Amino acid sequence: MRIKAFHHVRFGVTDLDRTQSFASDFGLHLARRDGDRLWMRSGGGDAFCYYAETGARAFTGLGFLVESMDDLDEAVRLHGAGPIRALEGPGGGSAVTLEGPEGIRVDLVHGITEAAAQPSPPEMRLNFPGSIVRLKDPQHGREMAPPKLFRLGHIGMYVQSFATCAEWFQRVLGLKISDTIHNGDPEQRIVGFLRLDRGDDYVDHHTLFLAQFGKTDCHHISFEVADFEAQFMAHRWLESRGWTPNWGVGRHPLGSHVFDVWFDPDGYRFETFSDTDMVNAGHAAGNHDVHHAQMDLWSSESPQRYFE
Repeated sequence: MRIKAFHHVRFGVTDLDRTQSFASDFGLHLARRDGDRLWMRSGGGDAFCYYAETGARAFTGLGFLVESMDDLDEAVRLHGAGPIRALEGPGGGSAVTLEGPEGIRVDLVHGITEAAAQPSPPEMRLNFPGSIVRLKDPQHGREMAPPKLFRLGHIGMYVQSFATCAEWFQRVLGLKISDTIHNGDPEQRIVGFLRLDRGDDYVDHHTLFLAQFGKTDCHHISFEVADFEAQFMAHRWLESRGWTPNWGVGRHPLGSHVFDVWFDPDGYRFETFSDTDMVNAGHAAGNHDVHHAQMDLWSSESPQRYFE
């Protein structure tokens, strides 16, 4: 099967009203609320990308969009997925659920009717020495407000066994390794960045980040915004609203994207990203030593705070 796109994440939350308030300030929009259940969407045209339900604090799964109903049939026949069912959430559609290693719930969805996308902010036009493109035209500003989130881009997960989880996501869902990090022995990989397999078409450097950390949980979910200025303005906005930052605006070396990370009311990390690397089937995977790895090229701070 070929995964078409990353679609949604699922969480159990302790205070649904407060979660909705945070998610709205972060840039998500209400798609539907039904008692103790909440569906929210980005501004990019998805029907929903975030689902939360009142209960114990928990990461309860992730979902991918597939090409056709045949992919759902294949998941049932070959990979032990549950029966095909109608989706309850906004946009309708059909789904099956797989249980991955370490009890990770993976939904495969198809046939969801998308929502209308929000207008995009004007693109930044940057002047560089030797390349002046903006003349007599002051740089536009951005209001201090929730940013437009174009899509749910990737998820970072803690896992107990990187090798087991990476093998399953490659074998069952067809994801590909873009880069890995080892513990000093190149054969002992403990972190990996996996992307969608779209052949010669270019895709994000990673859709799934796996870090062997002695537990199974979500580390962060990440949404694409227009550019770094949108991230700095969103940072100011979230700060003014009293939410708690995990890490300021920085740049990851693997994937190259600019990022900014905040805690939701239950302590899960929400990230914005922009300017990510795009790769295709011609990409040669790297394997890097953790002892030389950096987390943020713009900061000398230890990455410990980012992971604990």
